Amino acid sequence: MKKLSSGLFAAMLLILFLHCSDDCESDQPTLTLYNNGTGKADVQIKTSGGNTENINNIAVGAYSEKRAFAPGNIEFTIAIQGVNEPVEHQMSILNCNHYILTINQANTVSVQVVPV
Repeated sequence: MKKLSSGLFAAMLLILFLHCSDDCESDQPTLTLYNNGTGKADVQIKTSGGNTENINNIAVGAYSEKRAFAPGNIEFTIAIQGVNEPVEHQMSILNCNHYILTINQANTVSVQVVPV
């Protein structure tokens, strides 16, 4: 019985150690776009690594799929149907976070950060 108790205790310590040591340094940040603007949105995303990604035809009231990026500076150029000038937004994203970028009813941008 003592061996079983010792084994369970050791297993619990190992799980606790692994959980506490997971400081999330290697988890890429993720991002979801929510369009609460006045028209369909096309979003061009330039990452700090020089990559460009596009998410097109995000309907009003819809969320994009979740995307993962390398941490760093991100530039968004958002074309909204019926709006002459694109909306531009820059932000820095960090590991261990999920970001929700919202196109608001005034066709401005706000960001919510959700630690993972």
